[in-house]
Amino acid sequence: MADQLSLALDPELPRLPASLLPMLPQPADAPFDSVDHLFEPNWGGRRVLAFVEAGGRRRAGHVRIVAEPDVDVAAFVPEIRALAARLTAQTAVLDGELVVVDRTGRADHEALRARLRGEPGAVAAYLVSDLLYLDGRPLLGEALERRRQLLRTAIDWNDQIVLVPAIAAEGRALFDAVVEQGLAGVMARERQSPYLPGVRSGLWRFIERGATAADEVPGTETADQPVLALIRRLPLEELW
Repeated sequence: MADQLSLALDPELPRLPASLLPMLPQPADAPFDSVDHLFEPNWGGRRVLAFVEAGGRRRAGHVRIVAEPDVDVAAFVPEIRALAARLTAQTAVLDGELVVVDRTGRADHEALRARLRGEPGAVAAYLVSDLLYLDGRPLLGEALERRRQLLRTAIDWNDQIVLVPAIAAEGRALFDAVVEQGLAGVMARERQSPYLPGVRSGLWRFIERGATAADEVPGTETADQPVLALIRRLPLEELW
């Protein structure tokens, strides 16, 4: 009887896909406004998918952080494996970028490469922008705005696992803020777009900041939580 009760309280986890390729954007020549798009700041970090199984009464949680097919980098960023404890569902697949940032909140690409070689260094952050599976159910055919709504409550967010803000319509204003803060660019994604694994699609457009004078000027240092501090400095209201 006790064994049956344990099984009822701790059922088998919903199945995750064995692998999945990220959807890719096409480049855009210039920033633009559009009521049909959501706009997100982008740090230019390492694009990764996270395959997350929550822990339970009779099992430990498990996280795979896949930087490219069959390459799991989770062992090099143990701070991101906290996803297993912070997931509010049983299983999920997340899309985002892995970054190490300096004290201004800008991406430190060399520091991230060092961490992914197994060298000690600054704490990494996972900036999550999409939700592809939830409790075994594929969300690939759902509209982006629906996936983002589900994503907001799928994770108990913290300083290292961060929900990327998405701004409706105001692409030019966000791009100006990204240039000022020295980030990599802006991702523009159609609000109704499905997720097309492995496809480079015009439904998503990336507007690259390019080299500017901001690269020569030190940013404002923050004592801690640099990613969150920089997000709060973006002078736009988060809508999604």
